[in-house]
Amino acid sequence: MKNNEGKIKESSEDTPITQWTIDRKKCTVCGECIDACKLRLLDVKNKKIIIIDQFSCDWCGDCASACAYDAIVLT
Repeated sequence: MKNNEGKIKESSEDTPITQWTIDRKKCTVCGECIDACKLRLLDVKNKKIIIIDQFSCDWCGDCASACAYDAIVLT
């Protein structure tokens, strides 16, 4: 799978192919990213958006695109 720089990221048992983070300072917990994720990999826990399983992510970018505050970063 290619990242935005065109480089291939290799996966190992403890590292997902893609890595993404949620910037807690930018996130308003609006839930738009949760609705946008077709694989249902995001949820709310303790009033924060959490990533349930990065290993199952197909890196479509729908969650990041849905975020009006640019709080989700795919690397």
